[in-house]
Amino acid sequence: MVRRCDAVQPPSASGVRGVESRTMERDEILSTAAAIAADQPGGTLATTHAEDGTPYVTFVLFHLRPTGEVLFGSNSRPQHTRNMAATPEVSFLIDNREVIRGDWTAFNRIVIEGRAEEVSKDEPGYPGLLAELAEKSRIAAVFTDSGILFRLVPRRLVLMKGFEPARNVVEFR
Repeated sequence: MVRRCDAVQPPSASGVRGVESRTMERDEILSTAAAIAADQPGGTLATTHAEDGTPYVTFVLFHLRPTGEVLFGSNSRPQHTRNMAATPEVSFLIDNREVIRGDWTAFNRIVIEGRAEEVSKDEPGYPGLLAELAEKSRIAAVFTDSGILFRLVPRRLVLMKGFEPARNVVEFR
């Protein structure tokens, strides 16, 4: 399911407000998100603290698959790994914040909400998933292969491009 949350555009130079009318289709949302993510080495993983239920965020190296799934690795010691074991529902932010100083209107954001699953090294698909991660980030794959590979199975992906008020949403079922 794809939906766009209409939003009112900011006033133009003439002071007139309008409503964004262009709807991106599912494949376009996913391919645009993948293109944005390809240029970013890491993203922000948000989990729920296992000990007290408060939010916890951390930076992780990742790969966004064309399906909307996110691959990332960890070992068993970090707080976010313990958090995902207790509460696997997570949120993941990918953005290009480095553009803000030069052109903040080009600031793109992708938020992916879903469930983090550990991918066992015994699973038949493990080598292929690790290879995908290595293609984007060799160092992430090295750390992951000596630790744990996680796959974020998306429930929702939200793409917000630049100064456009539209939130382009893909719902996964």
